[in-house]
Amino acid sequence: MASLKLLHRYTDLAALLDILTHQRLVLLDPGHWDDKNDVYFMSIYKQKRQLNTLLALCFTTKYETYHHWSVFSHGSSGVCIRFHRDALVSAFEGLGLRWGEVQYKEMRDSDALQLEEVPFLKRYPYRDEKEFRVIFESKTAQAVKAVPFPISAIERVVLSPWLPEPLVATIKNTLKSIDGCQHLKVYRTTLLSNDNWRRKVEDLV
Repeated sequence: MASLKLLHRYTDLAALLDILTHQRLVLLDPGHWDDKNDVYFMSIYKQKRQLNTLLALCFTTKYETYHHWSVFSHGSSGVCIRFHRDALVSAFEGLGLRWGEVQYKEMRDSDALQLEEVPFLKRYPYRDEKEFRVIFESKTAQAVKAVPFPISAIERVVLSPWLPEPLVATIKNTLKSIDGCQHLKVYRTTLLSNDNWRRKVEDLV
């Protein structure tokens, strides 16, 4: 299921602390992404546009799945930041960014590709990711691109399903102690263990 009103950013606690402390998102070099097809597309786009800088930041419009946690935020330090889409997109404006939902193409559709589309293209087998991507491109060299945003743009922070229960309160208190985050909604996902789901079976007769 896709959410048109939310953008989900899967990352880890270290990055989350930086994001909340500085109230910013940072676009980075996509050269270290796992999908080497994606890396190659971005490098060729950068070359053909004669850019010195091509940076990116990825979200998904899809509600949490085991796949997203396992691939993008595996382990006890994983987190998902849910942003109000309209509020976050407003923060992108005026910063020289491009953004949009990734289009997933089959091989037979690849003959009609346009260069401008390349940063927002992936192969069809990745379609379940429902990715939303932000890019920054420049003729001058730049290592990162920071995007300031208000904490109110965060709908909630979701903690990893692998985070041990005894640590949840400590993490919540730490995040809420950051300046401006006292009202931040922080929850641990019940993806791997949901009492309401279990009761569906217990109540069967």
